[in-house]
Amino acid sequence: MANATAKEYALKLLSVRPRSVAELRQRLAMRHFTDAAISEAVADLLRAGLLDDAKFAQLWVESRISSKPMGPARLRSELLAKGVDRETIARVLSDKREDLDEQGAALKLARKRWDLLRDLEPQARERR
Repeated sequence: MANATAKEYALKLLSVRPRSVAELRQRLAMRHFTDAAISEAVADLLRAGLLDDAKFAQLWVESRISSKPMGPARLRSELLAKGVDRETIARVLSDKREDLDEQGAALKLARKRWDLLRDLEPQARERR
């Protein structure tokens, strides 16, 4: 029964957003499920294809590129914090290399900042 509950809770978490294996394990542990129940729920979800760190990393990078552009170092750091292994991160970032335009993202950010500051007095603009 506890295993079914762990899996049900895991499915509920995954219905909100994709998660890494480590992230899901951590959330299940926070709910005091046993290690055995967590391992069985994770194994079932992996077999069913509902839990996949490579897919998670790819979706994370795509989401961040479209909503909050940033460089590969920051993306790598975020994915490491989510428990994705370095090899998977390297593969995903390599696949998305063309989309990770650091200079373009920096220019876009600078233009956005300029739009916010352009109409201010020169002294106020410099302070900000």
